[in-house]
Amino acid sequence: MGVFDRAARLARGDQQETYPYQCMSCGADLPVQYHTCPECGSYDVRATKWIDD
Repeated sequence: MGVFDRAARLARGDQQETYPYQCMSCGADLPVQYHTCPECGSYDVRATKWIDD
């Protein structure tokens, strides 16, 4: 998440912290983009805004 994205979210009044990345293997929510998931070791870490719900 970029600084401007976070600033815009806080300016709108969104107080809930969301995690911008998610491991597709174990579902762990991550605050930064890792090359490998620290929970399960998977290489499939994606930005949550690109994941279809």
